[in-house]
Amino acid sequence: MSVYTFMASNRPLPKVVPEKEYPHIFNIDEGTFYDGGEDNNFYLLPFEDIQSYADTGKKYSVCLELHYTDGRAKKILEYIKNALEYDTTIEIWHIWLMNYYEYDERPVIQKCTVPFSELTVDDVKEIYDAEIWNTPDKRNPGRPSFYCLVIEKG
Repeated sequence: MSVYTFMASNRPLPKVVPEKEYPHIFNIDEGTFYDGGEDNNFYLLPFEDIQSYADTGKKYSVCLELHYTDGRAKKILEYIKNALEYDTTIEIWHIWLMNYYEYDERPVIQKCTVPFSELTVDDVKEIYDAEIWNTPDKRNPGRPSFYCLVIEKG
């Protein structure tokens, strides 16, 4: 299983791929990753079966595949602005991929709503970097936190 970040909507969301291929260089010894640093080097790909992973009322979604930069976050804001022309809300979810859990293992949902006019790259960074296994509930330390940022038109 792994951490997954996606956007959800009531309308289909367009796929985004980089205009060209960029290098992906991992240095395990130094714990670094290099991907060319270009602002358009990210993917938004259709994410099927959204309801198996998060309790969103949305039917459509795209997963965010990116190494965070402020420039890429600005592109995501632009994408959200365009998507809100066809929908009243867009959700950004940051979850642990798990399609079944018992009552005591279910995730704690951290949800926040913001109008698009107040949305910033810092909001995108905060949800993208949110810690899934932060054990927010001391009585149930094995429960992950799922995060949902609801962006409203306006």
